[in-house]
Amino acid sequence: MTTTYPLHAGFTSADQAFPQGADVVIAGAGIMGCAAAYYLARRGLSVVVLDKSRIAGQQSSRAWGFVRQQGRESAEVPLMMAGIALWTSLERELDFDLEWRQGGCLYVATNEADWASFQQWMDVARQHGLDTRTLERKQIDTVVTGMRGPSLGGLYTPSDGQAEPRRAAAAFAARAAQAGAFFFEGCGVVGVERAAGAIIGVVTERGTVRTSRFICAAGASSWRLLKTVGLDLPQQAVRGTCMRTNPLPPVSASTFWGHGLGIRQRANGAINLADDMQVDVDMTLGHFRALKWFLPELWSQREKFNFHLNGACLRDLRDRLPGVVPPNERVLHPRDPQPQPNPGHAPRALAKLRALFPALKDAQVVESWAGLIDVLPDGIPVIDAPPQVPGLTIATGFCGHGFAMGPIVGKLLAELNDGGQPSLDLSAFRLQRFFDGTMQRPRSML
Repeated sequence: MTTTYPLHAGFTSADQAFPQGADVVIAGAGIMGCAAAYYLARRGLSVVVLDKSRIAGQQSSRAWGFVRQQGRESAEVPLMMAGIALWTSLERELDFDLEWRQGGCLYVATNEADWASFQQWMDVARQHGLDTRTLERKQIDTVVTGMRGPSLGGLYTPSDGQAEPRRAAAAFAARAAQAGAFFFEGCGVVGVERAAGAIIGVVTERGTVRTSRFICAAGASSWRLLKTVGLDLPQQAVRGTCMRTNPLPPVSASTFWGHGLGIRQRANGAINLADDMQVDVDMTLGHFRALKWFLPELWSQREKFNFHLNGACLRDLRDRLPGVVPPNERVLHPRDPQPQPNPGHAPRALAKLRALFPALKDAQVVESWAGLIDVLPDGIPVIDAPPQVPGLTIATGFCGHGFAMGPIVGKLLAELNDGGQPSLDLSAFRLQRFFDGTMQRPRSML
């Protein structure tokens, strides 16, 4: 598998003929939308994918790259078990180098609270027949090389893996296009046409596409789009920072979380590095929307959130002034957000990495980036075809761990839009859970 593909896929153009109709229209060209387009096109359906910016321009190309079953809410585990089965053959199927490595996932506990949490999560693993096990320190040292520092134990899932986010969504998009799907970058969805409540068309910046099936996979912008069809989604966005180092001596083929670090060492030795699970919240008036949904977890997990009152607040106030953002563009605003990495994360994470692995004393950060993570109050996504809007399917709110779910969610979206019966139980991911009292408290919001 020698084929590679750039982040900007390049097979769409401004002068490409715009279709009048399609079997399915998708808003959002992240990994969910691109995977759905691929599986739908392979089923013989005509598909149009629209994105207000570009293919894989946001969180789908900015993730850590963990492909894990481990540590998830119980409802997500069956999806990820099916997803791992897809990932193991995905490079062959797509004929792309996705940097897939099935080296496992290791969490290391350095305090009693984490160790107790790991042991409790073993109940979830046993419930689903997952190959997760707890490790003693000597066993941890067989998974990672040269780790220095205390450990009460580890949680390890050998069947977990990793892949490169900058390749996966673009690979799905390229193969979907070859199968007949059309992609239009810089073309946002501004509304939906309905008759007797059902979808009959999707209104875009280049015109209306007639369709009876519409997938909203628009990431952190989904709540705005769903609002146009009368649906409320308690969705917010936070900013996550990630870094990449120079190539370094091998320490593990397993993804790793512990000692305040998230680590994924790529085959070339470079490490994707994150400063624990810390995220930044750039406060705006928009954060008061649906605040009641988030307050309990924000307080209980407050150590993960860094709140800032900065330029984002001023821009938000400016954009709310009459005439600054035309009404017909509000659903697209901002068109192409470029979140900046937190400059404090790199030196802190680098110092922890060198202390934890002395062999990595020459580690340097060569690249830093940030992504907007769309979060929901219970830490799991919405994957649903709500009956209030016949023809609509939603896939959003993946809370920072959606990259790994991309292939299986794309397959399930294809099933929902070609026959209507998904092969897995999606009842836990209903939108209505936020309003009928069935929402569960999450283990973690990220």
